Amino acid sequence: MRISLLALGLLIPLVACDPRGPVVGGPCSYDSTVFDVTVKAVDDAGITFDGPDGEFRMSLSELETTPAVGETLTVKRDLITEGTCTPEIYSIME
Repeated sequence: MRISLLALGLLIPLVACDPRGPVVGGPCSYDSTVFDVTVKAVDDAGITFDGPDGEFRMSLSELETTPAVGETLTVKRDLITEGTCTPEIYSIME
């Protein structure tokens, strides 16, 4: 009886364990907005844009061509509303 109670006492905490852990990624939902931005600066690290919500940066590898300072581009921003994917994604509209 004593061994049964000891075994039960040791097994009860294991019931609460979740071997899967927290879900990372998975199905995510985004709100998309499209707006115009102005190229504020271009350097080796990337491009700084001035948009309706302030400045943001994109790496040069995210663009097909390098825009000139002062150029206006149309950008789509996907802002996460559900899930644990990338919280904010910018893409240049053609």
